[in-house]
Amino acid sequence: MSAPSLTTLLMTQSTPSPSVLVAAVTSVVVYGLGVRRTAGRWPIRSTASFLAGVACVILALQSGIDAYDDRMLSVHMVQHMLLLLVAPPLLLGGRPVVLALRSLSPGARRSFARAIDSARGYTGPAPALALFGAAVVLTHLPSFYDATLRDPALHYGEHALYLVAGVLMWSPVLDADPAPRHRLNGLAKLAYLIVAMMPMALVGAYLNRHATLVYPSYGPPARALGISALDDQAQAGAIMWVLGNSFMVAVGLWSAVAAMVIEERRQVAREQRATSLAAGEGGRPT
Repeated sequence: MSAPSLTTLLMTQSTPSPSVLVAAVTSVVVYGLGVRRTAGRWPIRSTASFLAGVACVILALQSGIDAYDDRMLSVHMVQHMLLLLVAPPLLLGGRPVVLALRSLSPGARRSFARAIDSARGYTGPAPALALFGAAVVLTHLPSFYDATLRDPALHYGEHALYLVAGVLMWSPVLDADPAPRHRLNGLAKLAYLIVAMMPMALVGAYLNRHATLVYPSYGPPARALGISALDDQAQAGAIMWVLGNSFMVAVGLWSAVAAMVIEERRQVAREQRATSLAAGEGGRPT
């Protein structure tokens, strides 16, 4: 047996899980019903983003990536990055909260809006960063990590935690809340992401530079695949440390520039309104 290529992992070795498929299909159906109730007034790009996010979750949990996550740490780390960094912004790009507010009945909309408002104290930038950092660091402690490899239920719970932590972390950056208490400007978003990158850099650098196996359970599978477990561990650390943080920087720069452009347009609009009002007042007869 030899280590599989990325193509092999993505195209073969699927691991169907009814629970994942049911959750994915349910989310798509509910989202589709919401789009239908907007009577064609919902952006296609938002729908495409949400569907891409669901597909990313299925790729992480149903393809060969899931089949090999207990044999190669680098593959397991790819799975973690998909759930923490890639799927959440795609799901948020679907604007599910806004869609719900537009498609629900007036009574249900008010109840949903109250629920969102009551949860804002736990979903702001500070709590989101705290949960994200804790999820990254604590789940990669050897005792917990080895436990997830032995206990499928704990492993599934870890996957759900990553999705939730990722969604909460990306939400302030992508302005997912339609009416946040404190909206981050462009520079604040960059600073926010720099803080979010720190626990990933810490764990990734530790795995990349550690001289011995952090998770000994990966030793026997690596030997069976004919690869070095230490080299695989170093690659896993690089995936989190370098690729993960590079992805966050790219999204952060895009979001910061977009926020600055939007603010500039708002400023221009305010100046135009002020000029129009001044011209109108100047032209009034006295």
